[in-house]
Amino acid sequence: MCVYAGTGWWPQDGLVGQKASRYLVVSDAVYTDGGDQPVRLVLNTRTSRVSKVGSAVAGTLRRGDCDTLPAAVEEHLSGLGLLVPENLDELTDVLDEQRARARSLASLNYVLVPAGFCNMGCEYCGQVHVRGKTTANHRDAVRDRVLRGIGRPSTEEVRIGWFGNEPLLSYAIVRELAAEFVAAADAAGVRYTSTMTTGGSLLTLRRLRALYEECRIHTLRVTIDPQRPYHRILSVLSGLASDEFPGLRLTIGVDVADVAQVDAFIDAAVAAGLNRPMFEFKLREAPAWRRGFAAAEPRWLRRMHEAGLTAGTLIPAQLTGPLCPAVTRTAEVISSSGAIFSCTEHPLVPAHEQGDVLELVEQADHDRQRPAGRYDDWHDRVNRGEQRCSGCAFLPVCGGRCPKRWGEGAPACPSYKHNIQQRLDLVAARSGLVACS
Repeated sequence: MCVYAGTGWWPQDGLVGQKASRYLVVSDAVYTDGGDQPVRLVLNTRTSRVSKVGSAVAGTLRRGDCDTLPAAVEEHLSGLGLLVPENLDELTDVLDEQRARARSLASLNYVLVPAGFCNMGCEYCGQVHVRGKTTANHRDAVRDRVLRGIGRPSTEEVRIGWFGNEPLLSYAIVRELAAEFVAAADAAGVRYTSTMTTGGSLLTLRRLRALYEECRIHTLRVTIDPQRPYHRILSVLSGLASDEFPGLRLTIGVDVADVAQVDAFIDAAVAAGLNRPMFEFKLREAPAWRRGFAAAEPRWLRRMHEAGLTAGTLIPAQLTGPLCPAVTRTAEVISSSGAIFSCTEHPLVPAHEQGDVLELVEQADHDRQRPAGRYDDWHDRVNRGEQRCSGCAFLPVCGGRCPKRWGEGAPACPSYKHNIQQRLDLVAARSGLVACS
């Protein structure tokens, strides 16, 4: 069980004027660890820490009547970050932290879509798949834009994401451009990180080695639709298991649209030998099936844990960077069509390719940031209470998740908002706690 021991949120001259943080989730269940004192678990979403607290005290935190707490208990809860100064505006504080990361000039993020075609053709994908290569002028413009960004005096880090349709169909282009980006970053003393999102069918050990060593892609995200044949892709991934890629994160995103398919997929992943530390699985719900997914997810997480599959964390992790490119002026998405967007859901989608283009890469001034997008003021909207997220206990870890979906009238809440109590039960069980009957 983790305990937060920071000292930055409360007065140093006493414990007067404390209140329960608005970013707490108290377990409904009461547990025992074999002692006489019943306990509950309390999640602090500002730290992603779970604390074990006496049941009566946890009830006080949930009700917010902290004036009744003894001084020694107040001090203990303050040390855990569960009590904060009474005059602290936590909403503004959280959003200021997220806003600062989104507006920092030190980190640049380029999401590049090198291919206009995909060999998978999943029905739910809104992108149009068009055969054909990008022009030399397009590649030169992308190259120049990224290199100039790397060369800015304010740049300390550059992140390159290869994304959209199937980037491995442009494998040669990826290697060509990445080699120049890596060399420029090294010469400028700029940290370089890179990711790739792929369907996985075109991966080989030789290609992975080049992506890892030459292109410095240390996070590879493979998306799998269990409604389509996936055993060959699992076999390909199994063949990539090797100790020669230290630090490589190979994340397998499973798009779930049918509860009946998940157990079969888990069995297939285990049979393929993917229960190794280098593979991490992330179950992702189809938007139309969100509630059913949230109800079933805890059982799947338990099954995957028991089978030795790495399935991320039970407790949502902290946001360590900006929420997404759509809210970050130093982040942009460059489509193979030549358009620059702020949102990763816009490239190669006809409606967005017509209505949401910020500028064209071949005509852009590469010495300045992209123009403002429709979601750049997201944090201000939340702070003004215009978004439902402003009153949510999960804002520090979620950040709103997807401004685009909220703008379209579709709630973007993550599944853990709906099944956090079941997740806390799993945390309790793994910590040796037993639910009181």
